[in-house]
Amino acid sequence: MSKWLVVSDVVQLLHVPEATIYRWIRQGDIPCIIRRGKYYFNQSTLISWADSKHIHLEEHKRRSRKSKEQVSQSRLIEALKTGNVFHAVPSSSIESLFQQVSVQMDLPQPIGDSLAELLLQREHLSSTGIGNGIAIPHCKTPLGKQINKSMVGTFFLENSLDFMAPDGLPVFVVFVLLSVNSFHHLQLLSQLARILSQSQMIDFLNNSPSLDNLVEQFQKTLAEKA
Repeated sequence: MSKWLVVSDVVQLLHVPEATIYRWIRQGDIPCIIRRGKYYFNQSTLISWADSKHIHLEEHKRRSRKSKEQVSQSRLIEALKTGNVFHAVPSSSIESLFQQVSVQMDLPQPIGDSLAELLLQREHLSSTGIGNGIAIPHCKTPLGKQINKSMVGTFFLENSLDFMAPDGLPVFVVFVLLSVNSFHHLQLLSQLARILSQSQMIDFLNNSPSLDNLVEQFQKTLAEKA
C-alpha cells in the first residue's frame, strides 16, 4: 500500500521550500488531493512526478543508498557462510595450498578440478596479498554459472607463506573469493579489503576463529561502519 505524505514530508523529500510546494499546488502542477483543508500526496505518484521534472529526491536517494548498502553487507555475510572456515590447512607452497582449497571447498564439477590452476594463474599476474598476513586469492574472471552463488572461503594456514605482499609479511590466512559475476566480485573484494585492513580485525584473525565467530565479527564491523 502506498504511503500518503503531508506538506512537511514533501519538503524533506523534494528538498524545496514549503512556499514552493504551495505555489505548485495553486498552479495545479503537483499531484495531490485535499481532505478537510489539508493537502495529501501519494508517495509513489509524487516520486514519479518528481523524476519527470528532474527534481532531486534527497531522502528517497538516501534511503535507496542505505538499502543497497544493506543488501551488499548481507551478500558478504552470506558469501562467508557459504565458503566456510578451514583450520590448519596444509600449506607447504602456494600451489599446494590452492590444491587444498579446491578439495576442501564445496564446489560443483568441473570447477573443483580446475580451481587450483585458475587461482594460480591469477596469482602469477600480481600478488593477492594485501598485507598484515592476509591474502584474497581469486580468479581472473568470475565463474558465472559454474558455481551456484558467490562465496568466500576462509583458510587458516598450517604454515605461513610468502605471497610477496606489499609489506613483505608472510600470509597466515587467505580469503578465497569466488564470484558469479563481475558486480559481486568487485563489491565483495572491496568490502573484504576494507574490513581486513582494520587493526582489530587482524588481531581477531590471529586467534583462528570459528565460522560463527568470524561471521559475528564481520557483522559487528559492518554495523559499526553503518
